[in-house]
Amino acid sequence: MKTVTGYEPRFDFDVRRGQVGEEYVGTLLEAIASDSIEVKTDYGSHITGNLYVEYQQTNQEGIEKPSGISTTAAQWWAFAFKDGAIFVETSRLKQLCRDYYQQGRIGTRPGTPESNGTKGVLLPLTALATGLTSHGS
Repeated sequence: MKTVTGYEPRFDFDVRRGQVGEEYVGTLLEAIASDSIEVKTDYGSHITGNLYVEYQQTNQEGIEKPSGISTTAAQWWAFAFKDGAIFVETSRLKQLCRDYYQQGRIGTRPGTPESNGTKGVLLPLTALATGLTSHGS
């Protein structure tokens, strides 16, 4: 018989692991209900493997100002995709963005007559897939 790595047959241990996930989802639902979540879409992330997290805008006059992750008041961010979403606490997202900014992973989106140009951090999707340990970690 093949042993599955990470399998835990003890009921009390397995229940606690499930409760951690349930508490996490409950926290997300509370954030949604209190409008403490910012939802973004990145239509190219499935191709590039990166999320573009805006931190600065340049208006039509060339004036730069903080925006996006730099100015958000939301407790959570959600990145929406065709078949689901990724949720991340803003404090963790800010730290990830600082880390990848320092590595030079910066992108730009040019302005158009309808929208301002922006600068953003190119955050690998894999950076958000670190596993769940307990709420707040």
